[in-house]
Amino acid sequence: MLKEHKEEDADDALIKKYITTGNSGYFEPIVERYERYAYIYAYSLLKNEFDAQDVVAESFLKAFAKIRQYRLDSSFKNWFLKIVHNNSLDLLRKNKTMVYLDDQENGERFFTDEALSYDNIESLDFGELQKSLDQLPHELKGAVILRYYYDWDYKKICEFLNIPMGTLSSRLNRACKKLKNLYEGGM
Repeated sequence: MLKEHKEEDADDALIKKYITTGNSGYFEPIVERYERYAYIYAYSLLKNEFDAQDVVAESFLKAFAKIRQYRLDSSFKNWFLKIVHNNSLDLLRKNKTMVYLDDQENGERFFTDEALSYDNIESLDFGELQKSLDQLPHELKGAVILRYYYDWDYKKICEFLNIPMGTLSSRLNRACKKLKNLYEGGM
C-alpha cells in the first residue's frame, strides 16, 4: 500500500510538471511505469497482441491529451486503466466479438490472491490459466483479472466497473465455479 502511494505521489508530481511546462519528457516515466500493466489487462480482454498494443498506445495518447481532466491526488493508475478498459470494450464492440461475463461469489477460495497478484505475474503459467480465462465471458474475465491479477479490493472493482457489490460477488462466484469445472474436467 505504501509503494502504491509513493507511485501516486510521483505520478502527480510528474503530471504537475508536465501541465506547467508542457514538456512531454515528464510523461515518459509514467508511460514506462504503466505500459506493461495496461498491456496485460488489454491483452486479457482482447486476446490479440496487436490489438492490445494498439489499445495501450491509443490509451496513452488519450491520457496525454486529456491529462487536465485527471484529478490530482487520485490514482493515475486507476484513471488510466479505466481508459484502457473503455478502449478495449470499444474495440470489442466494433469488432462485434463482445462476450458477456457471468457473475461470481466467494471465488477467493479457488485462487489465492498471492498466487495471482500482479507482482507475481511473471511466475504464472499463463498457458493453462489463460486458456481457462479465455473461456469465460468478458464480464467475468474482467472481474477475475481485476481481483486476482491486480489484487484490487471489491469496492475498487465495483467503482471501476460501475456495478453493485452483489453483482461483483455474483460474477466472481460464477467465474470461479466455471474455472473449477474446467480444471476438474481436465480442460
